[in-house]
Amino acid sequence: MMGMNRRERLTLLAAIVAVAAVSALLANATFVAAANAGSVAMARGAAPPKAPWAINPQVDWRGPGMAGWAPARWGWGRPGNVSIDPAQAKAAVEADIPGFRVGTVSSFKIGWLVPIEDGKGVVATIRVSNVAASTAEQAKAIVEESLRKGWRAGEPRLARGVYAVPLLDSKGSIVAIARVDGRSGEIIRGPSTVLAVTPERARSIANDAIKGFVVGEVRDRGGSWIVRVEYGGKAVMAIALGKLNTPTADEAARAVRESLAKGWSAGEPRQFRSFYAVPILDANGNAVGRIVIDGRTGEVMGIPLPKK
Repeated sequence: MMGMNRRERLTLLAAIVAVAAVSALLANATFVAAANAGSVAMARGAAPPKAPWAINPQVDWRGPGMAGWAPARWGWGRPGNVSIDPAQAKAAVEADIPGFRVGTVSSFKIGWLVPIEDGKGVVATIRVSNVAASTAEQAKAIVEESLRKGWRAGEPRLARGVYAVPLLDSKGSIVAIARVDGRSGEIIRGPSTVLAVTPERARSIANDAIKGFVVGEVRDRGGSWIVRVEYGGKAVMAIALGKLNTPTADEAARAVRESLAKGWSAGEPRQFRSFYAVPILDANGNAVGRIVIDGRTGEVMGIPLPKK
């Protein structure tokens, strides 16, 4: 403040004090707003804590086909028209819990899908982290042990006519979500995952099917050819071949026929829910494609092909 007279120095100091006071008020307002936001969020209701071995079970309350309209917060959604109240939805799930059992475990990208069935179908599916379980058997054992210790129904949340009822373990942690139709009061179930076909049988079915494989039509997909492989009159596999090595459709079809003639075989089936994806290997052990087998019936499934 060199070179300034007394009045100028006082004016500058007053300005500094004013700026500091405004900054403090703004900081306090920000803190209060954040605190209020947290209070509002707590008042709106938070999901119960999840079980440590389960992967994000809270999102399952939306149910299949409901993604996109349901908000991220637990318990918020449009109510819809219902004929039962939350207590009745909770009671329906509570009454069903004693009949729960673990269905057929399948894998997905970061863990295991463990279905919970009640004799009529799948009530809920639990995603177990592959950190907690390195095999399907371990994932099944974790869920069975948790179920043995006792589960109960949590407080339902309603969205578009469906009650989402959290399933809580003995510690009060959420493991999955059951859904109850708000109009009928019935628990919403998926098809049973109890399979009649074992992985070994699926592989045997695939090897038998290979004997009846027929190379079908070839479709142009721009930079590649899609060669249709048929079984029982339907497309069961599609093989993509680049045009660099097979410039024409006839050459692409011939290449697949020659590979098939040398001998194809079925690889290790990979289960997803009620189906087995079975890789098809050429004579050199390289995968040329895969077929899908229904684990409940043993049927070789047809596949949709890209449009011409």
